[in-house]
Amino acid sequence: MKAPTDLPVDPVPIRALLLSLGAISIPVLGALAVPDTLGEFGALLWLLALIPAFLLAFYRGWKGAATALAFGMAVLSVTQVVALTLRLTIPDTLVGVVIAYVAGALGIGWFAELLHQQTREAQALAYTDNLTHLPNRRRVRIVLENEFAAAMRGRPLAVVLFDLDEFKEYNDRYGHAAGDEALKTFGAVLLETTRQMNMSGRFGGEEFLSVLAESSPEGAMVFAERVRASLRAAGLGKGPLTVSAGVASYHPGMKTPDELLAGADHALYRSKREGRDCVRLFGKTPMGAEVWAASERQTVPADSEGYPRTAADLGKSRPPITLLPHHITQFGGGRRLLLVGDDDRLRALVATYLNREGFEVTEVADTKDASHQLGQEYDIAVVDFHASSGSPTGLIRSIKSRWPITQVLALAGRSDARVGAEAQGAGADRYLFQPFTMPELRAHLVDALARRDRLSTKAKDSPDFSAAEKERTEVGRDKVLQGVRYLVEGAEAKDSFKIGRSTYVAAYAVELARALDPEGELLDHNSLHIGAELHDIGMIAVPADVLNKPGALTESEWEQIREHPKTGHDLLAAVMDDTTALAIVKWHHERWDGSGYPDGLAGTAIPLGARIVALADALESLTSKRAFREALDWPAAVQEILRAMGSRFDPDILEAFEKVVPSLKTIGGETRSGSA
Repeated sequence: MKAPTDLPVDPVPIRALLLSLGAISIPVLGALAVPDTLGEFGALLWLLALIPAFLLAFYRGWKGAATALAFGMAVLSVTQVVALTLRLTIPDTLVGVVIAYVAGALGIGWFAELLHQQTREAQALAYTDNLTHLPNRRRVRIVLENEFAAAMRGRPLAVVLFDLDEFKEYNDRYGHAAGDEALKTFGAVLLETTRQMNMSGRFGGEEFLSVLAESSPEGAMVFAERVRASLRAAGLGKGPLTVSAGVASYHPGMKTPDELLAGADHALYRSKREGRDCVRLFGKTPMGAEVWAASERQTVPADSEGYPRTAADLGKSRPPITLLPHHITQFGGGRRLLLVGDDDRLRALVATYLNREGFEVTEVADTKDASHQLGQEYDIAVVDFHASSGSPTGLIRSIKSRWPITQVLALAGRSDARVGAEAQGAGADRYLFQPFTMPELRAHLVDALARRDRLSTKAKDSPDFSAAEKERTEVGRDKVLQGVRYLVEGAEAKDSFKIGRSTYVAAYAVELARALDPEGELLDHNSLHIGAELHDIGMIAVPADVLNKPGALTESEWEQIREHPKTGHDLLAAVMDDTTALAIVKWHHERWDGSGYPDGLAGTAIPLGARIVALADALESLTSKRAFREALDWPAAVQEILRAMGSRFDPDILEAFEKVVPSLKTIGGETRSGSA
């Protein structure tokens, strides 16, 4: 077993080495450059070589002094050879100075070695448990951190956490002297059993920790059973005194030594629950089943403490499960997750794990069907990029467009960097290569939830306004709206057939909304009116010759038309923050079946306000004359709307639409062909 004083040695500072070189270079320069000027004093300059001896002895003890002495003598010898070659003067006192230099260096080395020995003894006391003479908690912690770093580079690592069973009762029954003797005996068992390359130490009270480098979980179990059997053989007390142990091995999903220690603590806690005097491996029961039944799961209070835990808690209460990388922790409690993929086996496996972790999971096999699930916001969407049905990239764009802070995790193929880049290009926040383990998936989901929470908090951290400030804000908002309305009028003026049409669209939309949602519980009617008024403001960027073209549009001209919702949204987003109005401007050309633009949203993924305005806009368009066609009369226009229910329009609006057709006709007139 490693000695308690086997601590990392700090390197000699660069400044000390530079100072040493500078000190020894002075007599060399004096002997070779100005020997006649210095005369007999030149030999005394060699005493400056004691400075390197002192500095290196300070950091390395006798070894440092010996190194400095050897180096100094070598430099002196070479310098004198060069001086003889150049026929320079060599002081007669040089021999005496050399003897003094050697004696001084040896004396410095001897004294420094005494100091280092005392330092090592002090370190031994600082890192050794006085009772058992094993390494103490501080020393074991240092070794654990070093070995964990090696494990992250691929070296196997396991830890065993021991706890003497019912030790308090043992102390009360036999006295503290017997308790101390029991601790010494167990320490001796560990010392005898632990290999030289590993370390076992007292972790606190009656708890001991063994750090086993290059050890598999099976090897660690064998070690723990050997220790347990050795203690029973010692026959302490009438019981005799027994020990329980928890074993955990390093897993790539673990990020800190605390997670490894938490695993051993969990296993130790289970061994206590299952009768004591046994060894349990973190993550598995003796038959290989899951450690905790569903009824045993618990959530962790926000103020749970991490590691190191107190001796009173180790193995006696469940540790903070947020530290665990691959244990069922219910970290997804209260979270919604959309899982999309047509591989039934993979989807079922992932869904089972996520459900156990507390997520409310919505499973969808087809990416087209998944678009219809975007009417509600999800915390995370997990999208299999190999789904053969539909377009994963289109779905990801729809998710991020509709719900910007929803975190999207794309499942890419085996180390397929191209797919990963494509997924991120579509808007995915992260990607995970297949095949993957549940700890890897968990790590991504934990990070994704943390990022979503940060974004959500940032969005909510807006200052409260006083009544006066709110009034000024409302006045400013009205002025902005008035200015925007002028822009709408400018956009409509580019097409003589569209002048004033936004007023009709807004009136139709509000009438529909009142029938569908009389109390305004689903959406704000005032915001709906504003959004309907401004819905086509993006048309200001479309050339007039395109808007008034009597014939069919080219693909490039259609592309300009399809860009106007985004243009309008970006224009308004800079001057207003009405989310309902902005959603209407951006998505009023989306279709229920997902064939619309600009984002291809489908079903309830399209905000309700945009669905209402889409119908109102279509009704106004059908009953108005255009450059390329005449207006339809009301019965024909209504039939066109009804035929498109379920494909272009939301079928849930049908009943409300049929109810208000007469009032809509009154608003629009018998026909719109002659309206200006």
